[in-house]
Amino acid sequence: MDPRSRRAEIGYSLAAEAWGQGYMNEALTALLDRGFSEFALNRVEADVDPRNTASIKCLARLGFALEGLLRQRWIVGGEVSDSAIYGLLRDEWVARRSASNPEPSAR
Repeated sequence: MDPRSRRAEIGYSLAAEAWGQGYMNEALTALLDRGFSEFALNRVEADVDPRNTASIKCLARLGFALEGLLRQRWIVGGEVSDSAIYGLLRDEWVARRSASNPEPSAR
């Protein structure tokens, strides 16, 4: 987290037996709600292996946008891999949350 820039980077890992059950979506939603409200973040970033399609789909469901590809950024265990950089802005998050949780109409 960089408080001066009101920016943070998220990272996560989930045990294989928990994949596909919505846990990461639920956890990231709570984390983003808190980050954008309590910590007044303006931007959240995620660095993802572009081969990790499940993680990319999760980020996309939350409103993250692909912002770039950093070629051969990591070498882990002798394997070279790229990084896909995703970003989400506070205004985008607030708009998505408002659209999914509309205020009840006054009667």
